[in-house]
Amino acid sequence: MPAIAFTIIVGFDIPIDFLKGSGANLPYRHIAFYVIAGILALFIGRRSVHRWVGVGMTENPKRFIWCTEIGKERKRQVRLYLVIEAIVAGFFAFTSYYLTPEAWPLTAVYGFMMVDQLLFLLLAQSWFRVGVTKNAVVVADREVRILYFSGLRRVESHQQTIYFEYIEELQLYFPTNAIPVGKFTEFRDCIEQQVNRDKVFFSEKFKGLE
Repeated sequence: MPAIAFTIIVGFDIPIDFLKGSGANLPYRHIAFYVIAGILALFIGRRSVHRWVGVGMTENPKRFIWCTEIGKERKRQVRLYLVIEAIVAGFFAFTSYYLTPEAWPLTAVYGFMMVDQLLFLLLAQSWFRVGVTKNAVVVADREVRILYFSGLRRVESHQQTIYFEYIEELQLYFPTNAIPVGKFTEFRDCIEQQVNRDKVFFSEKFKGLE
C-alpha cells in the first residue's frame, strides 16, 4: 500500500506542502521507486522461494512416514486464493504503470508476482500435501507450515483449525480441511507414534476427528 500511495502521489502530481513541491517534481523519485521495488522484491522473492522449496519437499511422498494430498475443499480454497492474488498483482502492475511510467520497477515486481502465482497454481498443485516425519508435520499448499514435535505440549482442534501448542506459549496451526476426510485417524495415529504421550496432550475434539 505505501508503494501504491507513492505512485499515486507522483502520478497525480499531488502537492506536498512540507516539501514545498508536488509529486511529479519530487527529487530522487526515480531512486525511491527503485528502493521501494527492491524491498517488495525481497519480500515477494523470499515468500516464493520458501513455498517452492516447501512443495518440493512434499513432491516425493517416500520422504515421509505418512503423507497424503491435502483435502479437496482446502485445494479449492488454495486455487481461489492464488487466482485472486494473481489478479490483484496484475491490477497493481497495470495501475502503477498507468499512473506513471516512472513506476516501471514496481510494475516489473508486481508482474513477477502475478506470473509466479499462476505458475505455482499450474505446476505445483499436484504437490500440495500434508506429511509427517520423525521430527515434524509439514503442510505444503499456498503457504508452507512446519510444525515440529520438539517442545510440543498440546494438540487440539478448534474452529476448523488444528493447533500445536508448545512451551513458552508458542502456538502453530493449520486448517483442519488440509487433512482429507477419512484420513484423520491415520494422521493422529502417526503423530502419536512420534511424540511422548506422557508429555503431549491430545484434546478430545482432536481425538474425535475422523
